[in-house]
Amino acid sequence: MVSGRRPWAAEVTVLLGLLACLGAMVGVYSAKPEPPGEGASPEELSRYYTLLRHYLNQLTRQRYGKRDIPEALLSKLLYPEDSERPVGSR
Repeated sequence: MVSGRRPWAAEVTVLLGLLACLGAMVGVYSAKPEPPGEGASPEELSRYYTLLRHYLNQLTRQRYGKRDIPEALLSKLLYPEDSERPVGSR
């Protein structure tokens, strides 16, 4: 009779793959800067606001991808032989 349990090597491989993916995602964004305490010097405040601006720009940056491709261009890329066919919903 065949056991329904996967070999332990496959489980370890999947687990290591998931850990590698999670580790890669951790370094994508920088950590939120810690605000300086009360009575901070102007240089510390300036450095904090610079780090905060960089952090916010990183979080809110434009992401370009598939959604930016117009439907006509996407149609030409997917169906180059049907270039005479009008673009529309199916």
